[in-house]
Amino acid sequence: MLVGMPPPRNRPDRPLPPELGPATSHGYNCRCVARYFGLDPAPYGELPACSLSERQYRKLLVDAVKLQDKAKRLAVTRDVAGAHRAYGKMREIAQRLDRTDLDLAAVSDLATVCYSAGDLRNARQCAEAVLQAFKVSTTAIVHYGQYVELRMIEGSREVAERVLISLCTEEGDVAKARELIAGQRHRAALRKAEGPDQYPPELLDVHGADELELRIFDVRVQIAAGDMAGARAAIEEILTALDAIAEIDEVRGQVAALQAMARAERARVRQAGGEDADARADLLRLSAQHEGRPLAARASIELAADRAFGGDFPGAVAAIVAARDELADAGLNGDVAEASHALGTLLLMAGDVAQARAQFEHAGKIWTANADVPGLRRLDVALARCAMAEGDWARANDHVTRARESTRTSGDWPDRLHTDFVAATIGFAHGEDLPAVLDLLLPLALAAAEYRFEFTSPQARTAWARDVAGPATEMLMALLARLQEPRLAAELIERTCAVGAYTGVEGRSLDLTGGLPALEVGPVAEGLPLAALGSVTSSLPLRLAPPPALRWSPSSPMELDPWLRLAAERYRLPRAVAETVETWPSAKPGRETFLLRYADAGHTFLTWRTTEDLDTVHTHPIEFALVATARQCLDAASPTPREGESVADAVRRSLSEDAFGSFAGEQRLARVLALNLLPADLVERLRRAETRPLLRIQPSPSLAGVPWGLLALPDRRAGHVLEIDEIGLCFDGDERVLDVADVSLLAPAAIPRRPPAADGPPIYLLDPRIPGQSAFGELGSVLGKQEPASPLIRHLDARLAEGPVLPAAGRGLDLVRRTDTDRRLLAELLAGPCSRLVFVGHVSRVRDEYGAQTALHLSCSADLPGTAAPIGTHRPFTAADLALSEMDTMPARVALIGCASASDFGLAEPFGVLLAAVAAGAGLVAATVWALPTSAAVPGSDPMSELVIAVDTALAGEDPVTELCAWQRSRLARWREKPEPAASPVFWAALTCLDATDDGKTWVR
Repeated sequence: MLVGMPPPRNRPDRPLPPELGPATSHGYNCRCVARYFGLDPAPYGELPACSLSERQYRKLLVDAVKLQDKAKRLAVTRDVAGAHRAYGKMREIAQRLDRTDLDLAAVSDLATVCYSAGDLRNARQCAEAVLQAFKVSTTAIVHYGQYVELRMIEGSREVAERVLISLCTEEGDVAKARELIAGQRHRAALRKAEGPDQYPPELLDVHGADELELRIFDVRVQIAAGDMAGARAAIEEILTALDAIAEIDEVRGQVAALQAMARAERARVRQAGGEDADARADLLRLSAQHEGRPLAARASIELAADRAFGGDFPGAVAAIVAARDELADAGLNGDVAEASHALGTLLLMAGDVAQARAQFEHAGKIWTANADVPGLRRLDVALARCAMAEGDWARANDHVTRARESTRTSGDWPDRLHTDFVAATIGFAHGEDLPAVLDLLLPLALAAAEYRFEFTSPQARTAWARDVAGPATEMLMALLARLQEPRLAAELIERTCAVGAYTGVEGRSLDLTGGLPALEVGPVAEGLPLAALGSVTSSLPLRLAPPPALRWSPSSPMELDPWLRLAAERYRLPRAVAETVETWPSAKPGRETFLLRYADAGHTFLTWRTTEDLDTVHTHPIEFALVATARQCLDAASPTPREGESVADAVRRSLSEDAFGSFAGEQRLARVLALNLLPADLVERLRRAETRPLLRIQPSPSLAGVPWGLLALPDRRAGHVLEIDEIGLCFDGDERVLDVADVSLLAPAAIPRRPPAADGPPIYLLDPRIPGQSAFGELGSVLGKQEPASPLIRHLDARLAEGPVLPAAGRGLDLVRRTDTDRRLLAELLAGPCSRLVFVGHVSRVRDEYGAQTALHLSCSADLPGTAAPIGTHRPFTAADLALSEMDTMPARVALIGCASASDFGLAEPFGVLLAAVAAGAGLVAATVWALPTSAAVPGSDPMSELVIAVDTALAGEDPVTELCAWQRSRLARWREKPEPAASPVFWAALTCLDATDDGKTWVR
């Protein structure tokens, strides 16, 4: 008698395939088929199922289904042991029934349970057993013609493969994971093509939930491959799609689980991308929604690190221990290991090496039992750090060598980058065989720096630079100093300084005369108007371009080039072919040009050389403490408001006796800055120059606010650390940089530049009226009340007498405080010929690290399109707006006279309004390094108008840099002669020119 599923219609007409002979099961009573058809049963074998009655068979089948339901419920509640027992009983019944489909369902579910518990060895064994049994069962299905069984076991194969996808992803086998995902999608398409009558509904993915799960696997693969930008965008789309089907009864439970998975992945991506607050919000939400469940315990472990960094170390430790106990009770050994590792990390940071090692070793025992190869790699790295902390270099090397060998086997290059960095750290700290450390560290640091540009999100780029590229570069610079490799150090500085522009925009997406774009913009914070700019780049398609290939000098290539090729090969970095860009500008005959580039890497490093001798390089480390002292003194004197400080209070502080309000206070500042920032060989060489040289400087972010021309030139260096009242010992007189040289800023070499607009009339955007803002408010007038007899108006009248200006005006007074100087008018004016652009008004100085968030405040109403959130009825015009719009051509000369309009260099990503103007064609941009006090600070004088007149006059001349430096020297002479508030450098020393006219690099990426 044959019970259970209907027998095949036709007897087998071929010999039994050899792979079926040793098989323990063929499914659906196949072993009874021989007797049924009168064949010799010897080759087939028989099981007890062959003698079951229909009633017995049905009862056992119902019991198996009930056990499966029970096991799934236990798995959901993370009762791993209970789920194991239930699935074991289900398998016993499946074998009694000779039901391969039930056996495979139990084993595939067990694979999932083992994986969730961290038992990777058994998870893999179960998943691979399912796939192997699937092959045998498929052969039996074909032999016996029971094709309905294929539809019954298909789901088990899909479940098992998803476990293998996760395992491959964790082990860095990205190619295999992608292959498995593609196979799942292919079969899903075939099932749908067969129609609804051929497969059960759960295999047809009617509502798309299974595809969304595959997309989450895609995200994990993207993360493993290092594509954080793609992962970040994909996870948001997945969460939106899950929300759309969350209320459908058939998939409600599945969707809830997928939402938790997706939010956990988003938290990982946000953490990697530097979005710490948003990542914390995701984890808190998971913790609240799944309170009492393992997911909440996992979130608590992640949040404990923030708690420790916030100062509550005991609370963080207690939270991890409590979460670990919950996970242990649920049988989730893999999560228990993660908790122990997290606890060990905190203890190691706190200096308790013995306790940290104990926690790491506890995690290692679980990872060993579970055959968790990535976990064991992390264990070796952790134990290497413990050994290094104790000075046990041999043991540290043993651990890190094992970890590095593991990463090479896995092919996970970000993991290789990390383990190589640990190895370099050990070698550097031990101090033996430093050339070997260089061979490891230099390609690593270059790769880490290059990889930053793969991120779309500026937060991700910043986090990567802070946590990965930054530490590697800091250690490399220290190593190069030990090895006395000034040329390599100088090239590394120049490459660091060669930051690119924002790129990656596929077409211009912002029509300045059209409707508002659909961009995510965060809520407007209270306080300064720049708070409205906080989310400008969060959802923009802007990427920061990596540096192109660089050339050191006409006679010498970059010594870094072979190291860059090695880094690309070792860490599988994409190396786009780009033209080679010179790192030096051309110089006027007979005039020596000094090139200074500063870079922050723990300490601040300076490299300088001259255009007359490009191959002789001078490299100097400037200790962090010296830079911090210089910044502290400068910040105390600068009129740029501090956090929570009003503009009026900032100006009063700046004009005090200890700052720019007295000659003694200002001179002391100039001397402190010079002693800390200008090396002796540079000072001596400047003084030896036969004709007035040109000093071109690219400051690091820490030095962006320095008024370089104002710095005093020391006559000698002290042999000890000086107190503030001793600095005069190093000076015989009051010679400043301006006295011996002209000064301008040096544009980053990697900024692409378009040709400038054709020559034409000048454009004046002078003190635009800002919608909704009082003339006396925070965004009020910067020029104050102007009258026909005012010096600035007389200057403008003279310009009008010489020829037309833009916008069209009959008198100079009509160019000031206009209400129509918005982005539409600016786009219209820049579309035609123009010789220069002079903007005088408000510039929002960003207080974060993204240049795209700097903004000009034009007369733009809130209903005009743009990327910044409105401030009341006004929308600022940002560098991102310029990058995204068609308004990409500037005149050859531009003036941006506003608060810290040269602050681009103070940012990790300096492509703000200053460099955006250069990229759009401006060869020279006049700007200011701090917030300019208005003329209201000194009643009876108008220093702001004096500065505007000087800038406009210089931009109309043949050599603006020379003319503006000469004007500043005249101001310095007046200050020395009569140090009164109206003559204070606070009004004129902030002015600087970014001069790119002689760089000879008009190119478009």
